[in-house]
Formats: sequence, C-alpha cells, structure tokens
Amino acid sequence: MAVAGHVGVFGVAAGVFLNGLGVPGLGEVLLPLGGLAVREGRLSLAWLLPIALVAQVAGVMAAYAIARFGGVALVERYGRYVLISHRDLQTAHRAAQKYGRPLALVGAFVPGIQGFIGYAAGLAEMDPWQFLLAAAAGKLIWIGGLIALGIVLGNHLALIDNSIKQTGLIVLLGLVALIVGQVIRHRRKEKTD
Repeated sequence: MAVAGHVGVFGVAAGVFLNGLGVPGLGEVLLPLGGLAVREGRLSLAWLLPIALVAQVAGVMAAYAIARFGGVALVERYGRYVLISHRDLQTAHRAAQKYGRPLALVGAFVPGIQGFIGYAAGLAEMDPWQFLLAAAAGKLIWIGGLIALGIVLGNHLALIDNSIKQTGLIVLLGLVALIVGQVIRHRRKEKTD
C-alpha cells in the first residue's frame, strides 16, 4: 500500500516541496502515508521528519521569493496553474500585511491557506528571516501532525488506502476539470480582447 514507502523520503520531500509552493493536497496525502511507512518500518522517522520539514520550508520560501521579487503580476499570471485565484491572493496579502508573523506561524499549518502563505508574505514584504522562523515553526506542527496521523491510524490501513484512492481519483478529475475550464476561459478572453 504505502506509496511513501515506495517513493522514499526524497519522493515525499519532492511532493511536500511542491505543496509548499501551493500545489494542493500533496502534503495531506504523502505525509500520512509517510507515517504509515514509518509505522511499518519502511521509512525512518529520524529521516522523514527533518527532510520533509526542510523540503516544505524550501517550497514556502520559494513561493515567498517568487512573490517578493516577481510581484503581484507574476503570481497572478502563474498562480492559476496551482489554483491560486486573484481573490485568494488579495485576501492572503491583506491578512499578511495586517497580521504578519502570527499569520505566518498559524497559516503555515492551517489547511486551505497553508499553500498561499509564502506568496502572501512575499507580497506583503515581510522580513524574510522572521517569515522563515514563523513558517518553519508552523510547518513543523503541520508535518509532525500529518506524519503522526499516519502512524496512529496505521491499524486502519485498508480503510485509509481505499479512502485515499477514491479521494485521489476525485481530486484528479476535479483538477483536470479546473485546468480545462481555465484553458477554455483563457481562450475565450483572448478572443474577446
């Protein structure tokens, strides 16, 4: 079962790096599977936790750098490919300007906004060291919690496997539909301009 056991620590790290960049769902699936692989003895927690943390923080800091140095136009132009809407971006940016470090800390482990936090902090021009420390602390909670979930729920391996397969198929179909919709909307907009 455990995909994480087959792709290894560095495969999980690649997925959570992309999750840190804003690609939804990868960390939420790979980290609990990594926990399951730890429980089964196929991965080492001593390797999984720090490598996943470094990868996720690297992804968040890459998002921060993209937003800080590329600006709103760059994030809006390419953000749609990882499902970041203009409205999501504006909301996150306003919140980052208003709440700063506390938002970076909490936002780094809250489902839904955790993928946007790097972009929001970059656009708000938060101090990079303060953001790094706050995001790392929040990501430690996020990653540790998801790995622990996989370890604890290891007794329900078949149920988790079946649920992830069904959810993964639904998410994949949804992503394909969103991408097709974005392409169609973009082409229509180009024709009217």
